[in-house]
Amino acid sequence: MTTPEAQTFLTELRENLELFYQCLQLAPPYDSVEKTLTCLAARIRDQTTDQQHEMANDNTVKWEIFLEAIVESGLHKKHRGIIAGLLGGQGAIFLPESIRYLKEPFLTSP
Repeated sequence: MTTPEAQTFLTELRENLELFYQCLQLAPPYDSVEKTLTCLAARIRDQTTDQQHEMANDNTVKWEIFLEAIVESGLHKKHRGIIAGLLGGQGAIFLPESIRYLKEPFLTSP
């Protein structure tokens, strides 16, 4: 069972990923996105109430947990070369500021 707070985080990451892929003009790898959300749900379940509160109030903490779920699920490996090329050549300035954090695993993770 997912708590309302956890559902909010899952919805936010899903929307951010949809916007990220839309900005790149790529279809998201839906199975990998779902796997990422499953990884995020597990991470949230493992957190204390205080940690979840911190996540809700600090984008840096929230984004770090989102990125950990992306790497854990392997999403960052899907279309990595294409995405790195699109992001690297334009400096990702075309991405809204609110989702620029998503580019990191595609550019830095092996």
